[in-house]
Amino acid sequence: MSTPRKLTLLTTIVGPLVLIALAALASSGVVSVTAALVLAAIAAVLAAQALTVATVRRADGKAQRIDNRVKRYEAEMARVRAATERLDRRLDEIVTLLGEHGNRREEDLREVLVSLGEIRLASVSPRGETEEGAGGPLPQPQPQPPPRPTAVEAGAGAGRTWSEGKA
Repeated sequence: MSTPRKLTLLTTIVGPLVLIALAALASSGVVSVTAALVLAAIAAVLAAQALTVATVRRADGKAQRIDNRVKRYEAEMARVRAATERLDRRLDEIVTLLGEHGNRREEDLREVLVSLGEIRLASVSPRGETEEGAGGPLPQPQPQPPPRPTAVEAGAGAGRTWSEGKA
């Protein structure tokens, strides 16, 4: 089947030839001028109809392509929407899991701190019990002066007494 473009091209070529033939027939007297004008009017109407049909088919083809493109885009949008909803649900799950993990971590830290406090209390308790059992607080050890260096002691006491060291 011929395409609308080929039919339009054929019509544009044949149309002026038909008009020239009608003018020649009317001038030679084979066909009356009135009949030639009627035939020319009919040919013009048919050409206008063919042009209208070709234009409508072309517009319909464009509309159909646009409609197909819109359907394709709608299908893509539906896939994207579904993927977005899946990601949103997954993100909600992750947020929930992170919250639970944070709560567990806080509980673990509290347990560690409580156990450290119990260890500290346990280490302080026996000392208090020892103090109570001894009849009072234990005596605090007296601080001792730091030891003198041996080189100074050797030089100061090298065979002399204290009184000799003054002189």
